[in-house]
Amino acid sequence: MDGLHRRAHQLLRAALLGAGLIALALLVGCGTGGDEPAATTTTTALVIPIANDACLSCHTDFQKKTASEDAKTFSHSLHLSQRISCSTCHVQVGHAGMAIPDQKVCLECHGMQMPHPSDFGTSHGQTVKANGAEVCGRCHNLTQHCLECHGIQMPHPAQWTEKHGAIALPQMEVCTRCHEKSFCLQCHPVEMPHPKEWTRTHGFSVATKGSKMCTNCHKPELCVSCHGMAMPHPSDWGTQHAVVAKEKPGECELCHQQIDCDSCHQIHVTHGKGGGS
Repeated sequence: MDGLHRRAHQLLRAALLGAGLIALALLVGCGTGGDEPAATTTTTALVIPIANDACLSCHTDFQKKTASEDAKTFSHSLHLSQRISCSTCHVQVGHAGMAIPDQKVCLECHGMQMPHPSDFGTSHGQTVKANGAEVCGRCHNLTQHCLECHGIQMPHPAQWTEKHGAIALPQMEVCTRCHEKSFCLQCHPVEMPHPKEWTRTHGFSVATKGSKMCTNCHKPELCVSCHGMAMPHPSDWGTQHAVVAKEKPGECELCHQQIDCDSCHQIHVTHGKGGGS
């Protein structure tokens, strides 16, 4: 029986030794042959997320250290309120000293430079345009946060091109927070909003730039409501206007003076306005 026990013991030792060698080979990697060194693999990726309580069990001074931090640079309380675990940012667990995350960790999560650069208040529009408003929505309530600064729904709602006039006109200072006056000229070929004397002077702009600039925003009925006739005048106006002028002389005088008539009807100068001798 002693011989059998000894033999069984030797077989067990050999099995354990073989298992150990296999495990070691799996850990350090298999040899590649020749004199080349064996390949090794390392990782810092977390297989199981570490609970915040595990971190705070050692970092007992966490509250004291973060109480005076500049929230514009980084806010622990903001991240924790979003239920973001410590190990999401502090990926190098088992660290020596403070494991300060690299900027790329912030970029991967936020999708933009964090903290925001100093000129972000005036430059963020391009970032939002490139990445989409949902990037901002990861941290901000878009309706409330944007409205506090812009004073208007941001991003602009659907059909803004058609709607913005009625909203913008009473509060142009809101628009100028982001846009220069020249921005309006890209669509509106005349000063916007129209200058004070526009009712009296707009005819010259229409004559030089065409009535299409008006119809970008206005319906033809708007012109008729003021002029009392189709505007601009139809193509046969030179031969047809006399009838309208006799029926509605007041409408003609909204834009024209007698000298305008006389410049064409020179006969009136010689024979009198009544056309008699």
